[in-house]
Amino acid sequence: MKKTELQRGDFNPYYLIKDLKMAELNRDMMPVHSENFKHKLNEYGWLMPVVVSSTGDVIEGHHRINSAKLLKQETIPAYIINWVDTKIQKQHLDCIISLNNGNRAWTMLDYLKSFSNYNEDYKKVYDLYLANSSNISVGNIIHLFFKPNNRNFKKGKAKINDLHFSLYLLNEISALVQFYSKNKIVTYCIREFIALSFNKANKNKKAINYLIKEYEKMIKMNHPSATSIKEFKPTMELYLNNYNLINK
Repeated sequence: MKKTELQRGDFNPYYLIKDLKMAELNRDMMPVHSENFKHKLNEYGWLMPVVVSSTGDVIEGHHRINSAKLLKQETIPAYIINWVDTKIQKQHLDCIISLNNGNRAWTMLDYLKSFSNYNEDYKKVYDLYLANSSNISVGNIIHLFFKPNNRNFKKGKAKINDLHFSLYLLNEISALVQFYSKNKIVTYCIREFIALSFNKANKNKKAINYLIKEYEKMIKMNHPSATSIKEFKPTMELYLNNYNLINK
């Protein structure tokens, strides 16, 4: 079997920071990460270079560059590659994400926001999240509109499962949270309720409305199952079984 020669870049230990171009399509910068890296750089020095294109576009290492700036540095060590065309934003983004998939630096919101520039489904869900972020977590809104554990989500290829039904359920969830607060309507239980609505309730709105009423009764009487990681799911399944028996 013939060995393939992999592409290799060049190393510059003193790349001028002023010549770098930070990627606007990267995830949002977190000041706390830059502060953490600043302390690590002070203690250990540069243990790895940042990755840049031949035109100076940053591909990986944005927070470390910010940390270097905080430390009044003028240069950084850079690994320079020439086979990614950063003028093509999608190609640039794919490379950034490929690197960050390895170290798990990106959150689900980072993926949702970044791919919203290229995928209409992601944009629709991202806009809905922004409008409802006080009522639902980003993880739950992704589970609500895309299939749970969708392997294509982090590749920017996921598709909305059922827009009409997901919008209906989002409105119901938002109404519950607004009325009872996040202390009563906890994130874990919402995730389980979404899964139950799609799978065992088969998107039957009458059944789901029945479950919501039973859920509200639990909340009003401070039933321990209403916020229990262990008991919420089996309790809701029991209510669903009762509904199915009544409506045979």
